[in-house]
Amino acid sequence: MPHPAERPLSIVVSSDELAVLKKLNFPCSEDVLASAEKIDDEGYELFGTWSEFDMLVGFVAGEANDARRRRRRRQTELLDNIADELEAELAFCRRKGASPT
Repeated sequence: MPHPAERPLSIVVSSDELAVLKKLNFPCSEDVLASAEKIDDEGYELFGTWSEFDMLVGFVAGEANDARRRRRRRQTELLDNIADELEAELAFCRRKGASPT
């Protein structure tokens, strides 16, 4: 059985959200972005481990705050949505006792 930090997790993002993640190219996002699977015309499922999602949510939230300060409304909205999805998946795992913390 894999360590909780290495169990696979997933989130669904829109094509616009995926494009923002690819553009920003965070150091911890390479494997998560490579895992993108199209699930319908507007959505992609991204897979990663607890550790990858936990690192990624910090970068995404920081970038959302920066976009907010620069008054980039659309980018702020997309990044906030991604951060919310990541946080929800991590919180779900915490409630199930599947988190490493």
